[in-house]
Amino acid sequence: MKSIWNYLEEKNWKASTKFRAFLFIEALICGLIGFAVWGVIQFFALSSIDWMICFIGYPVIFSWFAVFIYTTNNDFTDGLPEN
Repeated sequence: MKSIWNYLEEKNWKASTKFRAFLFIEALICGLIGFAVWGVIQFFALSSIDWMICFIGYPVIFSWFAVFIYTTNNDFTDGLPEN
């Protein structure tokens, strides 16, 4: 998370755009991890598409909470000087 955060912090974007990009990237990563886990498990059990949606969906929902908690502790800046 920290490396993605630092990468986006270097961009000259508004803070809200950085937040949305961070949320999208984290949701994508968590969804891919869930898909990989389902890919391993589906050879042994739970091979239906319904289970794939569960394995992808729950990590994505969890990533929204993780991003919320992370962003409450670390603020993005707009790159503007503070007054």
